[in-house]
Amino acid sequence: MSAEQWLNLSKLPAGFGLSYRNDGLNIDIQSDGEGGVNVTATADSTGRQVTLTRTETDHRIRDETVSNEVKETRPGAQGWLTGTALTLLGIFLIWQLIKRYLKHD
Repeated sequence: MSAEQWLNLSKLPAGFGLSYRNDGLNIDIQSDGEGGVNVTATADSTGRQVTLTRTETDHRIRDETVSNEVKETRPGAQGWLTGTALTLLGIFLIWQLIKRYLKHD
């Protein structure tokens, strides 16, 4: 069975499928109607039935919506520390200039 047949089989309604019979081995492959397949294998010599169900899905979703949302951001701890350090440095420099100006007069 080719890969194309597997893909087409999974698209069929539930119950549709293929059967293969050879030397007492019977393999039935049927669509489950939900995008998967059910495989049943039986051997005439033992009378046992093995059922294996495997479901694989591959969804590729791409979001192409355009959003005009405006996000508000607040500075984190690093922003506050940087701002505070620059403010203190400015105050210190101004204080030093005032002291220097007062000493020369």
